Amino acid sequence: MQLLWFLTAVCLQFSWTRAIEGSENNHNSNDNKTVAIPLILVYGGFHYAEIGIGTPPQNFKIFFDTWNQNTWITSTKCPADKYAMCKNHARYDAKSSSSSNETTEKFSYVEYGTTVSGTITEDNVTLGNRVVRQPFGEANATNGETLAVTTFDGSFGLGFGSTGTEKPTILQSMAYSGAITKQVYGIYARGNANGEITFGGYNKALYSGELEFTKVLSPQEWMFGINRIKFGDEDLTGEKCQGVVNDGSHHIYGPKEKVEKIYKELGCDPSKLCEVDCSKISTFPQLKITVKTTEFVIGPEDYIDKEDDKCTGRIFDLDQPTWVLGNLFLDKVYTAYDVEGAQIGFAHANPPQSTLSPTPSSTTPTKSTETTATTQKPHPTTTSAASTLVFHHKLMEFVIVMAVLKYLNL
Repeated sequence: MQLLWFLTAVCLQFSWTRAIEGSENNHNSNDNKTVAIPLILVYGGFHYAEIGIGTPPQNFKIFFDTWNQNTWITSTKCPADKYAMCKNHARYDAKSSSSSNETTEKFSYVEYGTTVSGTITEDNVTLGNRVVRQPFGEANATNGETLAVTTFDGSFGLGFGSTGTEKPTILQSMAYSGAITKQVYGIYARGNANGEITFGGYNKALYSGELEFTKVLSPQEWMFGINRIKFGDEDLTGEKCQGVVNDGSHHIYGPKEKVEKIYKELGCDPSKLCEVDCSKISTFPQLKITVKTTEFVIGPEDYIDKEDDKCTGRIFDLDQPTWVLGNLFLDKVYTAYDVEGAQIGFAHANPPQSTLSPTPSSTTPTKSTETTATTQKPHPTTTSAASTLVFHHKLMEFVIVMAVLKYLNL
């Protein structure tokens, strides 16, 4: 693995949201119950969501993780003087919630190269005007400081969910409670605009054409077959072409021997971040990725980053056979996750809509203490602070990509 992963300019921040119930016309047909939550763009093409936990709701910024089932939130049981993760984030206080049910059951989850541990609690989770009971881990310790550099206070897993031994995911809890009809969800996350996650269905207003689904290649994993991938006239498909989508990555990563052909076509040196002549960007080929019969086109203006007078590529090599499709790809698509059918679907994302603008949270704010998300510092504006933040998120992208590959045993 090359150190260029640490130098990719990313930001692992996700947007605060207000949950709203989708209209019948815009969301999946057949009168399915849906809950739609706006995802507000913060920086670098990434989004996070705001939810409420407890009674009254305590507001938190969370990452909806499509790759695992783990659900946890930073807790007041975590000593801020000992763990930076707990010092830098809003913390859930079970004692301040009249609906909490604390247990002595212990948990330990591996999140992005770091272990978080604590005890299981069950409480009300507020998603707009919907409230569901959800067990989650109160994180009171960590064996590393990777999570300290993120802005989310916890993670809600949206993987395939409980097989009988794990706790239910928030998606399962919503289905069990009747808040949604089907265990499916759709994500619209354009890299330059606000987005939306829809539980229980898909928002037809956010994509064009029809969603085309493909079965996952193995149980419990969002890995799928790529029918064709081309860079200009160069066919990069190979005998067995497979991919995963990763909303924790800003770029696209591919098999080393395939990406080297892209570098050759661009005439760039990967040891120098594939730096290219900015004046030649318009002459570079398109990257075309076809899943089933739907082709998605990524132009050079997308896969080349331009900062001041320096232009560098956003496609990097990995020593493994799977394409990891980050926000460079997801910016073009509406992604549909069908947990019940073990399939994933894609359609061309529509242009950003003004209706997906930032709105105040519908959860009731708690008092201004460190348990509320509003106590966190705003995005840094000074050069030094911004540089530090970018470095932290470069590291986080590396860790997340590695975590996905480890999860897939690659």
